[in-house]
Amino acid sequence: MANPQLETFLKQVKADPALLERFSACPNLNAIAELGASLGFAFSGVDLVRHQAEATLRLSQEELEAAAAGVELEGHLWLMKIVWG
Repeated sequence: MANPQLETFLKQVKADPALLERFSACPNLNAIAELGASLGFAFSGVDLVRHQAEATLRLSQEELEAAAAGVELEGHLWLMKIVWG
């Protein structure tokens, strides 16, 4: 289920190079949510995880293969990283 606040925030990030730089400097999804909150948006790091999962499910097989190979997909603001603990 899409979060309208998050969708609006992500569109704003994509349109504003300075904000994109701040977004990209965030160390985790909770920090992105804090950045959004500082700009008046209401969403959580968990909302971002859900958004990423839903966006991943909409990718074509070709796009999934590219993502698995480490290719950045146009329009996406993050890269997935697996950390083995």
